[in-house]
Amino acid sequence: MKSRPLMLWAMLGLLAASLVLLMIVQPYAAGYGNFRLTLAQELLMRWKDATWQHGALAPLICFWLVWSRRGELARVAVKPSPLGWGIIVFSCACYFAGYKANNFYLGAAAVQSFIAGWILTCLGKEHARRLVFPWLMLLFMWPLMFLEESLAFHLRVILVKSVAAVLNAVHVETLRDGTALLSAPAHGRALGELFTLKVEGACSGIRSLFALLMVSALLGHFMQRSLWRRWFLFLCGIPLAVLGNMARIFLLLGASVVFGQDFAVGDQEKEVSTFHFMSGIATYLVALAGLQLISRVMDRLRKTPAKRSANSVPLSSPFRMRISWLGLHALIPLLTALTVLACRQSPEMRAGDEAGVVMQLPVGIGRFLGAPEEPSKNEREQLPADTEMVKMRYRTPALTPATLDAAHVTLVLSGAERRSIHRPEVCLDGQGWTLLDSKVIPVEIAPGKVLQVKDLFIERLWVGRSGEKKPLR
Repeated sequence: MKSRPLMLWAMLGLLAASLVLLMIVQPYAAGYGNFRLTLAQELLMRWKDATWQHGALAPLICFWLVWSRRGELARVAVKPSPLGWGIIVFSCACYFAGYKANNFYLGAAAVQSFIAGWILTCLGKEHARRLVFPWLMLLFMWPLMFLEESLAFHLRVILVKSVAAVLNAVHVETLRDGTALLSAPAHGRALGELFTLKVEGACSGIRSLFALLMVSALLGHFMQRSLWRRWFLFLCGIPLAVLGNMARIFLLLGASVVFGQDFAVGDQEKEVSTFHFMSGIATYLVALAGLQLISRVMDRLRKTPAKRSANSVPLSSPFRMRISWLGLHALIPLLTALTVLACRQSPEMRAGDEAGVVMQLPVGIGRFLGAPEEPSKNEREQLPADTEMVKMRYRTPALTPATLDAAHVTLVLSGAERRSIHRPEVCLDGQGWTLLDSKVIPVEIAPGKVLQVKDLFIERLWVGRSGEKKPLR
């Protein structure tokens, strides 16, 4: 039994060596850059973003969960499962595929599944069953940047619609203009005179959503015994995140009415006010109070006494391990080393150092002649200051307006705030337009050359400062 700690530390050393090779030694994905970053470098860079900074806590929480149950795990017999080897081999193949595809997410999935395979291979199914929750908590470590456009925008629309519905229900007349809230013209006040609040991408709620999901998972694990109750409390984190952000919007609107826009919000483009920054605490206070309340209600509705958790039952199974097992497990870092070697020896695909978007439009295209246009005042106000924009108006020579063909072309390149630019279906909705129809039309731009163009039929309600309304299509 004296060799047990040495064997365990040896196996952990093999896991650490493999993770160092996969995450620190091997440069993995470049994204839109011209050089590859390791998975560890990518994580450290993303964790600086407020949206994903909660991920830095996930490895620490995982370690604490395992360490707090070390006595229980030590009493579980070690019975390696051959299933783990299949998962490890799959993980290495996934890692190599992600390297060739320059895809960070495949690398993240490979490392996550590699850890699961190591647990099965070195410790067995019983250990894997008891470590499934710490392993799931480790998923919060990985940033999911692809959700920033779709999920963040939809959260923002839900948030603004919900706040507008509540305000109108309590007879505070409010108009929603895309993702902005404006006080309606009433009692001699013009449109937006009482308050005007534009909910930016950073205030969509996605920052608090994932952090609250991580907290709700922990609360469910420790406050509830049955699996379905844990899952229910975890999923409650989604609507509670929306409610928490609604509470923050109400605080900002109330402060705007009482103390003024500068105090409540500040300059949203340059620097937000201290009150705006501190109001973010309300999101977490409301959500955490909601989680506590839901957990207590579930406890009171439970008619039968809670069963004793299987995790607390003492186990008498001995810790057994042979030296031959340890030698076999030494193949795990060898397999990861071969995977890294395959990545390094495979031919590198280079696309050059030029930017993917060239901010320049031609002066003439066929019979169309272009003239440069300046961005409008509204465009400059709506988009961040570091956004690049190039506009051209193309027209054909014509003697009469009836024979004139004209087209407006705009190139837009986002700056540091990636969420400021979206697909038209997303961006137009955020500006207050409703998408009525969408279809693809073939346009013949030259004999034998057809360009497939998406045509969007949109509508919005225009409201003047004095209250007059007019539908626009």
